[in-house]
Amino acid sequence: MTTREIPEEAEKRSEPIVGWRVWNLDDDPTYGPLLLPAGSGSGAWWPRHAEEARCTLFSLFRLGKGKNHEAPDPACSCGIYAARSLEIFERPRPAWPPPPVVGTVSLWGRVVEHEFGWRARFAYPARLRLVCSMCAWFEPGPGTPAVVHRFVGQLYPLCVKHRGGIEVPDTRVTKPTDIDPAALQARLLDAYGVELLPLELVEDLFHQPPTPDPPAFRPSIHAVPIEE
Repeated sequence: MTTREIPEEAEKRSEPIVGWRVWNLDDDPTYGPLLLPAGSGSGAWWPRHAEEARCTLFSLFRLGKGKNHEAPDPACSCGIYAARSLEIFERPRPAWPPPPVVGTVSLWGRVVEHEFGWRARFAYPARLRLVCSMCAWFEPGPGTPAVVHRFVGQLYPLCVKHRGGIEVPDTRVTKPTDIDPAALQARLLDAYGVELLPLELVEDLFHQPPTPDPPAFRPSIHAVPIEE
């Protein structure tokens, strides 16, 4: 997501701002479904606990920027990010299975506004939905999960079209599970105490043109053909 800043000061918000985020998904045997920030970020977002931002910029890079500060700071990149819309999220051809959870998130406390969204001190999911990670970010399809695959400890709901799985550049392949995607979604919503994100708010993701093929030297995932 592009995060070019609007030159404004941080402001304190008592009423939440609602933005968009995407997550990876872990199914912890103790805690159940856990949201994991997509890409770089902190650890799991714990159910029923607000996420609080803290600046983790190494002290070496703070030279000339003053002492430790409260996140987010207008002069830093710290904070919990959210986008204004799903259209802002980039769709590069990935080298790893893309995130399968899409949702809105409430932001409050100290907030810095950007051209394409916000970064805040506090955040918590507002509404969530499982999507086929291939349809949402890679190539068009029905989008509604029909099966759930597992890869490196994370779960990837996939639609009927992509139920064969996902192959990463080193030839490893996601493995099917006996998890029912509807039951998984219900457990996720129950764990975080949030509502289901309406399907019509994410359907445009499933109708985007395929991401273009990358250069031969750039690794990318591939859909595993379905064996009939």
